Amino acid sequence: MVFIEMQKGLKLGLWSRKSLAHDTGLSVGPVSSTEFSLGHNVSSKEAVDTVMKEAEKAGATIVKQARDTFWGGYAGYFKDLDGHLWEIVWNPAWEEGA
Repeated sequence: MVFIEMQKGLKLGLWSRKSLAHDTGLSVGPVSSTEFSLGHNVSSKEAVDTVMKEAEKAGATIVKQARDTFWGGYAGYFKDLDGHLWEIVWNPAWEEGA
């Protein structure tokens, strides 16, 4: 896993397919050129829960309910109406806006 700072407040995180499958609980599928997840970092655990609820109300499918992570954060996953996988995450090690 690697984080690339694109600009202040915007980081790109890249994980292997195997790691992403393990973290979401989904099976590794056939290789696809459109395979990825989008991560949206928020400022608190409560904000994770709020975004997850808003996504579900909008028709998203919850893949993994938000919960404490092994690395000390808090995150959940959903699939949007187009099938894209989103992770909503709070990372206590990142300052807001950093």
